[in-house]
Amino acid sequence: MFNYSSRFWLYAPTALFLTLAIAVMIHWWLAADAFEKRLAALKGHEAIPGVTLDWSSVQVGGFPFRLDADFTNFRIQGTGAHGPFSWRSEKFAMHGLTYGRSQTVYEAAGRQRVSWTGAEGNAHAASFLPGSMRGSSILDAQGLKRFDLDIADMAGRDLAFTRFQFHMRKGPTGLDLMLKADALAQTANLQVYASLDQAEAWAPLLRGEISWPQADAAWRAKGGKATLSQLTGTPDLSPLY
Repeated sequence: MFNYSSRFWLYAPTALFLTLAIAVMIHWWLAADAFEKRLAALKGHEAIPGVTLDWSSVQVGGFPFRLDADFTNFRIQGTGAHGPFSWRSEKFAMHGLTYGRSQTVYEAAGRQRVSWTGAEGNAHAASFLPGSMRGSSILDAQGLKRFDLDIADMAGRDLAFTRFQFHMRKGPTGLDLMLKADALAQTANLQVYASLDQAEAWAPLLRGEISWPQADAAWRAKGGKATLSQLTGTPDLSPLY
């Protein structure tokens, strides 16, 4: 017969495992419920000042360690430094862990349509199909810390790249930006590294408290300057402006 000590070591690991499993399930259900409520509150409303999100449908999953949201007909519209912009994606997904650092991964597929306002106030629009389209964002206590976008095989009548990358990182004195575009149609490749000073002007934007035009105006009012640390290629990007 087993004595008490033997029975303890036989059943204790199983009991511990079941307790942890139940705790994980409860944590995920609570996190998923809060996440769905946040999505419901965001739908058709401003996520941050000047930027509105909407979609036709969404499914939430990812149990037990992730939170996944799969959207159909996902839409973003808002106001940029020069005027209105919008982006529409047939399929869009976001993935985040229910533990660890606050990082979200994004994916888009299907037909993508973008519109924006150029520096002269003129309207532009383009549509394309990406081979892959992925992004990520990392938050800290002060808001958005880093954002990355990587598009491979962007095929469209108006926009065509074998690869397009954009990276933004919050630095100690401002924002560090990197833009890389490979094989633009009828032009050379492009790679740009730039820094925007006046970190205090961008801080409210990164916290989601003001819009991009407001942050841009504050930056310019403070005498903000953009410094190019590297520029490779001289493509004709006039259609974008």
